[in-house]
Amino acid sequence: MTSILTNRSALIALQTMRMVNQQLDATGNRVSTGQRISSAADGAAYWAIASTLKADNGSLGALEDAISLDRNSVDAAAVGLTKVIDQLRTISNALVSAASANTDRGKLQNDIEVAQVAIRNYSDNTVMNGSNWLSIDSSKPGFSFDMDLVSAFSRKNGSVSVSTTTLSIGSFFLYDANPANTSNADLAQGWANVVAAVNRDTSASLAIAVSLGGGDRGGFMDTAYYIGAGSDTMSVATLDMESLTSSDADQRKLLTYLKIVDATTQQLLTGASKLGSMSTLLKAQQEFTRQLMDINTSSIGSLVDADVEEESTRLKALQTQQQLGIQSLSIANASSQNVMSLFR
Repeated sequence: MTSILTNRSALIALQTMRMVNQQLDATGNRVSTGQRISSAADGAAYWAIASTLKADNGSLGALEDAISLDRNSVDAAAVGLTKVIDQLRTISNALVSAASANTDRGKLQNDIEVAQVAIRNYSDNTVMNGSNWLSIDSSKPGFSFDMDLVSAFSRKNGSVSVSTTTLSIGSFFLYDANPANTSNADLAQGWANVVAAVNRDTSASLAIAVSLGGGDRGGFMDTAYYIGAGSDTMSVATLDMESLTSSDADQRKLLTYLKIVDATTQQLLTGASKLGSMSTLLKAQQEFTRQLMDINTSSIGSLVDADVEEESTRLKALQTQQQLGIQSLSIANASSQNVMSLFR
């Protein structure tokens, strides 16, 4: 039956054309954007998961930058401390040479003073990201010996958290602009280690017993030590052996100086090893963060990325269907024209 009011064949062909065009638009969008799901309308669940993963990747990228900054601070302190340790060895060598009665202690003292100046310069200029862990001012408001270094970001049960690793600079800092009797455990242990190392052998022929000096105490360079039972004190930063004579008492004092410098060097080597271990840990955390970002990126791709080969094939097929639909619509419309020919 052919009706001049309703062309059912044309309507069906038109509906088919609309459906094909809609699919063609969707497929073309997937091919051009490379995404199977580009909005919540394409798949709300997958889109929400992918959006969360993208946000996490942004946070992980910021975490990687923060770890890099913290690691730079750790590495800067390690380099400065290594330079200081080299200068302490120079001081030790000068003290060993001074033990001989045939040496010029004045010239050796010059070597010591040059090393002391170098140590101060290294300490004051080991600055990274605006902070200095070798020359400090413990009297500043909010100062802490514990440095919280960013190490991880995680999302668990819908809640995000940032983890930190604590590094105590009390085990290696050198100067304090406003020293005080600090209760930092690592610093107190370091002082105790130096005193114990010096006093390990205090026989009369070898050295003089030492103890921590009274009053304010600073870092490992400017903390004063009592020499013997009297009020004579010295610090590595103020060590001066030029006035010492070749008497037995002064020779023992010279050896005491040497022991203090050596014990301080050993303590700073321990501090340097802590910095090295922390740098290794932060490097590992950086690499782990990058791996997490790669995994997230892969997960996002599996959720929202389009299979371009499949979509391209579908696009070709839909273009063919579109052409066939146009021809079908043309044929359906032609039936009405055939009816008109009956009235001629």
